[in-house]
Amino acid sequence: MRTRARAMLGLLGGVLAVVPAARAEDRWTLWQRPVDLNSAAATEWRRTQTFEAQRWCKGAMTTAINRNLIAGVKDGRVDPRAKINEYQCLPEGDRPRE
Repeated sequence: MRTRARAMLGLLGGVLAVVPAARAEDRWTLWQRPVDLNSAAATEWRRTQTFEAQRWCKGAMTTAINRNLIAGVKDGRVDPRAKINEYQCLPEGDRPRE
């Protein structure tokens, strides 16, 4: 039994030694800005949340887009007064370009 426990601890230690800690460049930020379809003026991007991996950021972006679309539909029709947002996932430290 002790040999088995030592083997498991050795395996766990080896796995932890191989898996790197999350670095700042591995983190991703979800950016959002409102879009006015009646104006060419761009609004400022704002940082909403930071994630440990790109896939989590993109998942949150998909959720935000779906919520935004659902909120813009009333009685089966798109509400012309609905607010539309644009989203981007970028590595932490990068800013969206206009």
